[in-house]
Amino acid sequence: MNKRLLYILLGFVLAGCTLTPAFGQKFLALERYGKVKNIHIPIGTVLTYQLRDGQGWYTAEVVDLNYKDTLVIFPKIAIPLKEISALRYDKNWSKGIGKSLSVFGLSWSAIALVGTLTDKNPDTHYELSDAIVTGSACLTGFLLPRIFKYKIVDLGKRKRLRIMDTRPSER
Repeated sequence: MNKRLLYILLGFVLAGCTLTPAFGQKFLALERYGKVKNIHIPIGTVLTYQLRDGQGWYTAEVVDLNYKDTLVIFPKIAIPLKEISALRYDKNWSKGIGKSLSVFGLSWSAIALVGTLTDKNPDTHYELSDAIVTGSACLTGFLLPRIFKYKIVDLGKRKRLRIMDTRPSER
Protein backbone atom coordinates (compact mmCIF):
# COMPACT_ATOMS: atom_id res chain seq x y z
CA MET A 1 0.00 0.00 0.00
CA ASN A 2 1.24 3.44 -0.85
CA LYS A 3 2.56 5.44 2.12
CA ARG A 4 0.80 8.61 0.93
CA LEU A 5 -2.54 6.80 0.69
CA LEU A 6 -2.03 5.46 4.21
CA TYR A 7 -1.45 8.99 5.56
CA ILE A 8 -4.57 10.26 3.80
CA LEU A 9 -6.64 7.39 5.21
CA LEU A 10 -5.23 7.98 8.69
CA GLY A 11 -6.05 11.70 8.37
CA PHE A 12 -9.68 10.91 7.49
CA VAL A 13 -9.99 8.51 10.43
CA LEU A 14 -8.58 11.07 12.88
CA ALA A 15 -10.79 13.84 11.48
CA GLY A 16 -13.83 11.58 11.75
CA CYS A 17 -13.06 10.74 15.37
CA THR A 18 -12.48 14.34 16.44
CA LEU A 19 -15.34 15.93 14.49
CA THR A 20 -18.04 13.40 15.43
CA PRO A 21 -19.31 15.41 18.44
CA ALA A 22 -19.77 18.49 16.22
CA PHE A 23 -22.45 16.90 14.07
CA GLY A 24 -25.23 16.91 16.68
CA GLN A 25 -27.05 19.63 18.53
CA LYS A 26 -29.43 20.21 21.41
CA PHE A 27 -32.57 22.32 20.95
CA LEU A 28 -36.13 22.77 22.14
CA ALA A 29 -38.78 21.56 19.71
CA LEU A 30 -42.25 23.09 19.76
CA GLU A 31 -44.44 20.28 18.47
CA ARG A 32 -47.96 20.88 17.21
CA TYR A 33 -50.52 18.10 16.97
CA GLY A 34 -51.17 17.11 13.37
CA LYS A 35 -48.13 18.98 11.99
CA VAL A 36 -45.00 17.26 10.78
CA LYS A 37 -42.77 20.31 10.95
CA ASN A 38 -41.59 21.46 14.38
CA ILE A 39 -40.38 24.88 15.46
CA HIS A 40 -36.76 24.63 16.61
CA ILE A 41 -35.57 26.84 19.47
CA PRO A 42 -31.78 26.53 19.69
CA ILE A 43 -29.55 27.19 22.68
CA GLY A 44 -28.81 30.92 22.91
CA THR A 45 -32.33 32.04 22.02
CA VAL A 46 -33.96 34.61 24.27
CA LEU A 47 -37.20 33.01 25.40
CA THR A 48 -40.24 34.71 26.93
CA TYR A 49 -42.21 32.15 28.93
CA GLN A 50 -44.90 31.78 31.57
CA LEU A 51 -44.83 29.22 34.37
CA ARG A 52 -47.73 27.03 35.51
CA ASP A 53 -48.54 29.40 38.39
CA GLY A 54 -49.38 32.03 35.75
CA GLN A 55 -48.15 35.05 37.71
CA GLY A 56 -46.25 36.76 34.91
CA TRP A 57 -43.93 36.56 31.96
CA TYR A 58 -40.21 35.90 32.30
CA THR A 59 -37.57 36.57 29.68
CA ALA A 60 -34.18 34.84 29.70
CA GLU A 61 -31.64 33.32 27.36
CA VAL A 62 -31.52 29.53 27.07
CA VAL A 63 -28.01 28.59 28.24
CA ASP A 64 -28.25 24.80 28.13
CA LEU A 65 -30.70 21.91 28.01
CA ASN A 66 -30.57 18.87 30.28
CA TYR A 67 -32.08 15.95 28.37
CA LYS A 68 -32.05 13.40 31.20
CA ASP A 69 -33.81 15.59 33.77
CA THR A 70 -35.80 17.59 31.15
CA LEU A 71 -34.52 20.92 32.45
CA VAL A 72 -34.23 24.19 30.56
CA ILE A 73 -31.23 25.97 32.03
CA PHE A 74 -31.29 29.77 32.10
CA PRO A 75 -28.47 31.96 33.50
CA LYS A 76 -29.85 32.11 37.05
CA ILE A 77 -32.29 29.18 37.24
CA ALA A 78 -33.05 25.73 35.87
CA ILE A 79 -36.72 25.09 35.17
CA PRO A 80 -38.36 21.71 34.52
CA LEU A 81 -39.87 21.63 31.06
CA LYS A 82 -43.33 20.67 32.35
CA GLU A 83 -43.46 23.88 34.45
CA ILE A 84 -43.53 26.10 31.34
CA SER A 85 -47.16 26.70 30.36
CA ALA A 86 -46.89 29.28 27.55
CA LEU A 87 -44.43 30.95 25.20
CA ARG A 88 -44.64 34.47 23.80
CA TYR A 89 -43.15 35.64 20.50
CA ASP A 90 -42.84 39.15 19.12
CA LYS A 91 -44.66 39.76 15.86
CA ASN A 92 -42.16 41.67 13.77
CA TRP A 93 -44.37 41.91 10.69
CA SER A 94 -46.67 44.44 12.37
CA LYS A 95 -43.77 46.80 13.13
CA GLY A 96 -42.61 46.83 9.51
CA ILE A 97 -46.08 47.33 8.07
CA GLY A 98 -46.82 50.04 10.64
CA LYS A 99 -43.73 52.01 9.64
CA SER A 100 -44.53 51.56 5.96
CA LEU A 101 -48.07 52.84 6.45
CA SER A 102 -46.83 55.91 8.31
CA VAL A 103 -44.32 56.69 5.56
CA PHE A 104 -47.04 56.20 2.96
CA GLY A 105 -49.35 58.67 4.73
CA LEU A 106 -46.65 61.32 5.06
CA SER A 107 -45.57 60.80 1.45
CA TRP A 108 -49.16 61.18 0.27
CA SER A 109 -49.46 64.48 2.07
CA ALA A 110 -46.05 65.71 0.84
CA ILE A 111 -46.85 64.86 -2.79
CA ALA A 112 -50.24 66.55 -2.49
CA LEU A 113 -48.61 69.70 -1.05
CA VAL A 114 -45.89 69.79 -3.70
CA GLY A 115 -48.50 69.24 -6.41
CA THR A 116 -50.61 72.07 -5.06
CA LEU A 117 -47.67 74.49 -4.85
CA THR A 118 -46.19 73.72 -8.27
CA ASP A 119 -49.43 73.41 -10.23
CA LYS A 120 -50.42 76.56 -12.13
CA ASN A 121 -54.11 75.66 -11.91
CA PRO A 122 -55.89 77.76 -9.24
CA ASP A 123 -58.70 75.17 -8.94
CA THR A 124 -56.46 72.46 -7.45
CA HIS A 125 -55.46 72.67 -3.82
CA TYR A 126 -54.70 70.49 -0.79
CA GLU A 127 -58.06 68.94 0.06
CA LEU A 128 -59.67 67.37 3.07
CA SER A 129 -59.44 63.94 1.40
CA ASP A 130 -55.63 64.26 1.32
CA ALA A 131 -55.59 64.98 5.06
CA ILE A 132 -57.94 62.03 5.71
CA VAL A 133 -55.68 59.63 3.79
CA THR A 134 -52.63 60.92 5.66
CA GLY A 135 -54.31 60.77 9.06
CA SER A 136 -55.83 57.34 8.61
CA ALA A 137 -52.58 55.83 7.29
CA CYS A 138 -50.54 57.34 10.14
CA LEU A 139 -53.11 56.26 12.75
CA THR A 140 -53.24 52.71 11.36
CA GLY A 141 -49.46 52.61 11.23
CA PHE A 142 -49.32 53.72 14.87
CA LEU A 143 -51.98 51.30 16.17
CA LEU A 144 -51.07 48.18 14.18
CA PRO A 145 -47.87 47.30 16.11
CA ARG A 146 -49.63 47.92 19.41
CA ILE A 147 -52.60 45.68 18.60
CA PHE A 148 -50.61 42.83 17.04
CA LYS A 149 -47.60 42.89 19.36
CA TYR A 150 -47.28 39.30 20.58
CA LYS A 151 -48.20 35.78 19.63
CA ILE A 152 -48.89 33.61 22.66
CA VAL A 153 -48.51 29.84 22.33
CA ASP A 154 -50.32 27.97 25.12
CA LEU A 155 -48.76 24.59 25.78
CA GLY A 156 -51.17 21.79 26.49
CA LYS A 157 -52.84 18.96 24.61
CA ARG A 158 -52.24 20.23 21.08
CA LYS A 159 -48.84 21.90 21.55
CA ARG A 160 -45.90 20.78 23.62
CA LEU A 161 -42.21 21.45 24.18
CA ARG A 162 -39.62 18.70 23.96
CA ILE A 163 -35.87 18.69 24.42
CA MET A 164 -34.18 17.16 21.40
CA ASP A 165 -30.59 15.93 21.54
CA THR A 166 -29.27 14.84 18.14
CA ARG A 167 -25.69 14.39 19.29
CA PRO A 168 -24.26 10.88 19.05
CA SER A 169 -24.51 9.05 22.34
CA GLU A 170 -21.32 8.78 24.33
CA ARG A 171 -20.66 5.16 25.28
